[in-house]
Amino acid sequence: MYKCDLNIYLVGLESEAAAAINSVEPLEWFTHKIFISDCFGEIDVQGADVLIFKASAGTGEERVRELAGEKAVCIVCRDDASGMSRDELAAVDDVWPGSLTFDTAKLLFVRLMKELKLKKDAWLWELELQSVIDTSMDLIWFKGRYGEHWRVNDAFCAIVNKTKEDIRGKQHYYIWGLSKEEYKLGRFVCLETEQDVKEAGRTCRFREHVMGQDGMREMITLKTPLYDEKGEFMGTVGVAKDVTKEEAYRRKLLKQAQTDELTGLLNRRYCFFKLDKLARCERLVICYMDLDFFKELNDSHGHQAGDNALVGFAGVLQQNFPKAVNVRMGGDEFVVVMRGEVTEESVREQLDRFLESVHEFFASTEAFSGLSVSIGVAMGEKAGIPLEVLLHQGDIAMYEAKNGGRNRYCFYSDDMYKADI
Repeated sequence: MYKCDLNIYLVGLESEAAAAINSVEPLEWFTHKIFISDCFGEIDVQGADVLIFKASAGTGEERVRELAGEKAVCIVCRDDASGMSRDELAAVDDVWPGSLTFDTAKLLFVRLMKELKLKKDAWLWELELQSVIDTSMDLIWFKGRYGEHWRVNDAFCAIVNKTKEDIRGKQHYYIWGLSKEEYKLGRFVCLETEQDVKEAGRTCRFREHVMGQDGMREMITLKTPLYDEKGEFMGTVGVAKDVTKEEAYRRKLLKQAQTDELTGLLNRRYCFFKLDKLARCERLVICYMDLDFFKELNDSHGHQAGDNALVGFAGVLQQNFPKAVNVRMGGDEFVVVMRGEVTEESVREQLDRFLESVHEFFASTEAFSGLSVSIGVAMGEKAGIPLEVLLHQGDIAMYEAKNGGRNRYCFYSDDMYKADI
């Protein structure tokens, strides 16, 4: 807490009034040092924090202000206050009666000390509040009932590239660099959440996207309604954590965990995570694929050529099955998963076109000319068939395609399963 040492000068006051003031105990965090003089000629009041003087002490109000300085609290005691000029009134902070009894002097001085303490406490709260919010790395703001910004912290200023003075009293669109038209559209300007907080009457948590001059930002915000002493809504206070970079990094890690690094397709691990859930509630069609003579390509042209073939094949896969879930299971094995009401006829049509596209791609590069693909198809008859069962059926049908001459597709049947056993 603060410590406030007051130098109090009493000039020209009657002894009874001076004794009354001297009898008042300092308030919490305050100390008093009182200097008493009959006239200004006997004392230097330049160091005064509080100067209480009588009009008959030998110096006019304007001169007293010059002697004490602008920061001193100057109070004149005179009975003819109604006769003071505008300049005389402007030179003092208050006017007390010229003749002060003990009780009156004490009452007025106690009131003065309470006012000074309130000002000091308000100053301390202002200092503490601004210091606390400015040390926060999160954005903090206070808004009025119409959306005007009362106060923001340093982090807020840094992100919008404006000063506190420039922000004060301004609306969202100006602060974030939007046009009034963009603001009126209501997209990415937090209008709905402000209304939600007002209606809820309590602190609410949101995940918001805010458009600024440097692009879209993703925020996790806490907003609290503020009420005046009558209980009427007067604005909101908000705290926001800018998670734009964190979310971008999280999405990057998630993508890395879900996708095959070489081809960009979903990987085997995510395939089982995602498709196992889908298989419980949807009918799936599995196309299990394996490149023919891929080992020979690696042996004769090296692994770089093999990687190029895999990347190119993955591109052909995505072009031909844009709505399907495309997975690299590992090595030269791939899976295409179709969902919903897919007929055998439609699958055959897609696979015929796909085989033609694959043939064209492999034929375009001499090193790849010996490659082809064998495909096994498992048609789920209904929802709820475990993914592992469908993958196993597709794998069996794929080997049937290889045994049947490669560069073709086969649909799984129970006869294949019996032969596999």
